Amino acid sequence: CSQIGLQDATAAATAEKGLHMQKVGSGSVRAALAELVALPCLFTLWPRPGAAREAPRIKWTKVRTASGQRQDLPILVAKDNVVRVAKGWQGRVSLPAYPRHRVNATLLLGPLRASDSGLYRCQVVRGIEDEQDLVPLEVTGVVFHYRAAQDRYSLTFAEAQEACRLNSATIAAPRHLQAAFEDGFDNCDAGWLSDRTVRYPITQSRPGCYGDRSSLPGVRNYGRRDPRELYDVYCFARELGGEVFYVGLARRLTLAGARAQCRRQGAVLASVGQLHLAWHEGLDQCDPGWLADGSVRYPIQTPRRRCGGPVPGVRTVYSFANRTRFPSPGERYDAYCFRGESCLVGGLCLLRSLRDTPLDGAVLTWSLAHEHPLGRK
Repeated sequence: CSQIGLQDATAAATAEKGLHMQKVGSGSVRAALAELVALPCLFTLWPRPGAAREAPRIKWTKVRTASGQRQDLPILVAKDNVVRVAKGWQGRVSLPAYPRHRVNATLLLGPLRASDSGLYRCQVVRGIEDEQDLVPLEVTGVVFHYRAAQDRYSLTFAEAQEACRLNSATIAAPRHLQAAFEDGFDNCDAGWLSDRTVRYPITQSRPGCYGDRSSLPGVRNYGRRDPRELYDVYCFARELGGEVFYVGLARRLTLAGARAQCRRQGAVLASVGQLHLAWHEGLDQCDPGWLADGSVRYPIQTPRRRCGGPVPGVRTVYSFANRTRFPSPGERYDAYCFRGESCLVGGLCLLRSLRDTPLDGAVLTWSLAHEHPLGRK
């Protein structure tokens, strides 16, 4: 009886208030780069006796922290069947159920960019009544440029697909490269995409990088090419499924030594895709290390002197000044290892902790419980 009485009291309070937000699910919404995602926002309206049936005002904002204080960046406002979208979001957001279903303010967002990750606020106001809900969004996946070990522009279309596969990725689709470009990805190297076109993203036009767009920024497009032609490739890595960690010893390692050292840690040399995912998650290490494909790279979050340039990204060590040829396997560097998740009986997966494993030398670990986007060179 007490439970029934509590339900009646709650219903009466809701009816008195008139506006009630329905919390949908828990935790963050996850979606991959360049996909569409629905951020839920549902509410109920109870007309109070004698009250005018005023239409609710719906407002979506993105919450960001600046100077230690939260700021709400406007996305859209809807009322009386009219939806007004803020300039920076036009063409990318909509309320698909509005106004046909006035109590469904779910926001459709996309194609997703890496920078769309964050906290979103849905606010519904009717008269003096105000209800709101917060929806966290996590955009996963990373785009990266890949070049063969020996030379620039040396991959057929089939070889490009295989190169991405061997580096824990798939060949990127045009929508992936476009989403990366819109977040600032700039790379003057023509590469295969999944539709057999050859493109490259340019945010800062410069001689030799004009392509088909003269001096304008944009994704250059050579069109659909013969699959036997030779170019680089753009890959898309979606999920990490483990952790990437840096191994630095007092005596640096050859490629064979790096493979053996990772095995001693219960791991393998990380792939290029795995290092890019780790970088985007926050890995920052100004020490070149071997990867599984025989390349030497290192991830930089905060650019600084002697760490390879003024912008964040995964740096690559080449033998020649024209950015070609991986180092010789006998040269000595540190290593980046990858340890995958181990699954227990019943389907429960736990990430093995490096703290449980004795290590030789100085080892920096970086655990990755969830994944993020965009690679930059």
